[in-house]
Amino acid sequence: MQLEAAHAVKITKLVEYVDRKEDPLVQVVRTHQHNTDSAVLQTARCQRRKQKKDGKARGCMGNCHVT
Repeated sequence: MQLEAAHAVKITKLVEYVDRKEDPLVQVVRTHQHNTDSAVLQTARCQRRKQKKDGKARGCMGNCHVT
């Protein structure tokens, strides 16, 4: 249990460090991650709407526009 707590503290400190860092590469990665997360969320929303409409678990990538 103590080992898990130590890992959690270390990871938290690393995340806080990266959040404070103003390095251009870190900002590029952060922007890319945000865009990726947004695309995944948009796809998930689209699939939920399609499931509600059809009552089936089918994808609808052709009907959604991800920006």
